[in-house]
Amino acid sequence: DFLAQVSEYPSPDDKIRTTDFQVFGGGNAANTLCALGKLGVRPRLITKIGTDSNGDLIVNEAERSNVDCTYVLRSPETPSPFTYVIVDQKTSTRTCIHTPATEELTPQEMQPSMLEGCEWLHLDGRHTLAAVELATMANGKGIPVSLDAEKDRPHLDELITKADYLFTNSKYPFIYAEKHGGTGQQSAADAMRTVLQSLPRLKAVVTTMGAEGSLAITRDDMQNPIRCPAWPIDSKTIADSTGAGDAFIAGCLHCLSRQKTLEDSMSLGSYVAARKLLKLGARAGVPSLLEAKEEGAAVAELLV
Repeated sequence: DFLAQVSEYPSPDDKIRTTDFQVFGGGNAANTLCALGKLGVRPRLITKIGTDSNGDLIVNEAERSNVDCTYVLRSPETPSPFTYVIVDQKTSTRTCIHTPATEELTPQEMQPSMLEGCEWLHLDGRHTLAAVELATMANGKGIPVSLDAEKDRPHLDELITKADYLFTNSKYPFIYAEKHGGTGQQSAADAMRTVLQSLPRLKAVVTTMGAEGSLAITRDDMQNPIRCPAWPIDSKTIADSTGAGDAFIAGCLHCLSRQKTLEDSMSLGSYVAARKLLKLGARAGVPSLLEAKEEGAAVAELLV
């Protein structure tokens, strides 16, 4: 991510100056894995990037965050993906302009060894056909699969059938529900129920709602949503919302992979996301395991 901070988002044809500019690692699943690495997990990243300097930055930063990059495939035929992120200080919002790689992972490149020692598989919908292949392997091995869905993508409808847990932004449940018999007048909870009813493998849908916190609907109790408030922070201290959802998912997966309740998982996710908000970029603000444990008993208990 090439992150430019501006005092106010420009109007068309404006020329403005940045108040700050930094380069950070990005990508939804990669952000989540780097956050998990800082929280003491040893995650493994599976992706394809270029052999260019941006690719070097991607690998080096991930490895510094305790991420295993053994299965980061590198091709001279594709540029590494990158995103311009414009952070508007006036509204505390960000605009992302993404340049994707021109070559994706293929199903043929997915190997059973990629899942050796794996306790959980998390996907973000990119490299979708390869993700379908890997998720199918994980399903066969009894490895839980989670998916981060922000928008409709080619073949996502096939991939989503492989997921046990679905994490979404506030828009995606409505996108899915409209395609599968819902109506535009549904509440967020109703749209999430439509998702669950359409996908028999899913155990839960968890949706981030920004300052309103997060909402979950589980298959075991569809009529009673789980609501988790946003972790309390002073809005004046928010530096950047980029990657907050990825950080939230990291906190959730840290707990879910340890068989903690969904309520506890969302609570830790809320804390990790709040800490991320205090610094620019998707990763700098994520606390280390030691920093999180020192936050107090309420957080420390969630990390055991």
